[in-house]
Amino acid sequence: MCEVSEKWYKEGEAAGEARGEMKAKRETAFELADMGLPAEKIAKAVKVNLETVKGWLSGTPSLTR
Repeated sequence: MCEVSEKWYKEGEAAGEARGEMKAKRETAFELADMGLPAEKIAKAVKVNLETVKGWLSGTPSLTR
């Protein structure tokens, strides 16, 4: 694989991993909300800012996906 292709591959792989991690955090946030936890505690538990968690829970698209 040439250097350019390898760089693109690694960047794509890293971006995919980041999306997967955020998806898992979002799913966990919904599970914690179903258990009755407030958004503030959910944000702390999943290590995502409060506004992002509030957006997830309200159904508003967030900038962090």
